[in-house]
Amino acid sequence: MTPPTTLTSTPALASAARAAAALLRTAATRRALALVLVGAGGFLLALVPLLRGYVYDQVVRAPLERSSVARLYAKSATFFDPATQRRRAGPIVLTRTVTGDAKAGDDDHAVWIEFASLTTLEGDRIGYHERRVGFDRRTGAIADCCGAYVDGDTSARQSGLAFRWPLGAQERDYEYYDVESRRALPIAFSGAETLNGTLTYRYTQRTLPVKIEDVATPLPGRLLGLPGTRSAPVTRWARTERTIWVEPVSGVPVKTEERVRHTFRTADGVDRLVALQADLRTPAEDLAANLAEAEAFASWTRWIRVVLPIAGVALGAVLVGAGLLLRRSALAEHEEQVPGHDLADAR
Repeated sequence: MTPPTTLTSTPALASAARAAAALLRTAATRRALALVLVGAGGFLLALVPLLRGYVYDQVVRAPLERSSVARLYAKSATFFDPATQRRRAGPIVLTRTVTGDAKAGDDDHAVWIEFASLTTLEGDRIGYHERRVGFDRRTGAIADCCGAYVDGDTSARQSGLAFRWPLGAQERDYEYYDVESRRALPIAFSGAETLNGTLTYRYTQRTLPVKIEDVATPLPGRLLGLPGTRSAPVTRWARTERTIWVEPVSGVPVKTEERVRHTFRTADGVDRLVALQADLRTPAEDLAANLAEAEAFASWTRWIRVVLPIAGVALGAVLVGAGLLLRRSALAEHEEQVPGHDLADAR
């Protein structure tokens, strides 16, 4: 006859087996969750260098599309009016319109076209320049490409900087292209300055007098201070002192001042008449708009290079740590045996 204890032990053994199976299932679930957490944390940690390198280079750059109008005003300027053959005085404005040729650009280069018109407030034109420039979308450096020209001259070789400074501009000198002299000249770092609460770097360039044209029509001797009434051929010479304020993170110029002086020079090399003298400055409303554009670039840059990497490192470390702790707990639970007193009761 079968001992009675054998019959009564069967339900207890089954209960102990179910308890052990539940423990194993719980341990396996924890191990799987631990692997997921460690994997997710490792992915975030691996993503950080990509954010600071590849993603930053691919996302933060000068746009291919561009449509902007910037103005420089001179409240009181002196200029020669060829229509009346007299010098005039009054306010003038330099209007620079920039458009982007998106189809001509690519991942590395943007192509922008600039139309610069110097006029009186009544619209009488005093001077005009037009140029097409291809440049590196991250460094701002002019590239000799893309059908570039200056005032229709495709042989003009542009170099240096044009529309943008490098992303992360530094406290050092650069080369900046001067349209009138048609050459890149040093533009020196001259200090840091806060404009409307935004830190900017100030750069200054001084050009030497350069001949910009042979005036087609001789000027009357009386205008040039020459004896007699005979006209004399002249050439036009220019020199400029410009200061540009740049938001360094984005490389966006936000303010410009240009002290321009043009003279008419006779064949003997003497400056005889002031053709243009003006102190041109960015108005307050344009400064505010430029600062807003620069801040948008700078904010995006900070998110990709600082905020997201720090958040990725912190969250990745937390997930990896949590995963390792959970895995250790699961292993410990898996190694536990079914309590001995349960088996003893089953007997």
